[in-house]
Amino acid sequence: MELYSARICPFAHRTRLVLLEKAIEFEHVEIDLGDKPQRFLDVSPYGKVPAIVHDGVALYESAIINEYLDDVFPSPALMPQDPLARAQTRIWIDYCDIRFLTDYYALMRNQDGASHGELLKKTRAHLDTIEQDGMAKLGGDGPFWMGDRLTLLDVAYFPFFERLPAWSHYRGLDLGSDHPRLARWLDAMWQRPSVKGIANDADYYIAHYEDYAKQVLAA
Repeated sequence: MELYSARICPFAHRTRLVLLEKAIEFEHVEIDLGDKPQRFLDVSPYGKVPAIVHDGVALYESAIINEYLDDVFPSPALMPQDPLARAQTRIWIDYCDIRFLTDYYALMRNQDGASHGELLKKTRAHLDTIEQDGMAKLGGDGPFWMGDRLTLLDVAYFPFFERLPAWSHYRGLDLGSDHPRLARWLDAMWQRPSVKGIANDADYYIAHYEDYAKQVLAA
């Protein structure tokens, strides 16, 4: 197993977490996204991380890779066995990739102070949706999205919340006191050995998103 990854990339972060949760041995190939080697481009036609090579076959896109890894290395299982719960897991991963992240990144890319408040409001509304319609309804008494056990859904969201200090610093986005379920989930995730093993601190993200954010906009 080869993993093509970049430390700064949250999508690559997802797959690294799955590999660690499943204790899969792999060769980690760190990619400079500003100077991509041809070997990497041969493996990842989109030129994006993560990508893996397993048994001589290349796969890319984090959500697809992670389900593949769960199928091929079934213990511990990171997808629920119940068909409805599996479907709900996929729905909320799709919500992350299509809806939440669209506004999350629009907020950070925005340089216009006049539109900042509206973008911040939209992103905070996603946190409300995740809190109330996602975790609170699906997680029950457990600390994770789907209850007591970690799933690919937790892995899909966590890297973006590890990077929250940069969004808070540059754009004023934080959890606040009205997202207790999200805060409990985040605390539970920080206890995972897989998370601790590859974590970066707040200063790392603030420094590495400086060029991306350009300026600090008031909350």
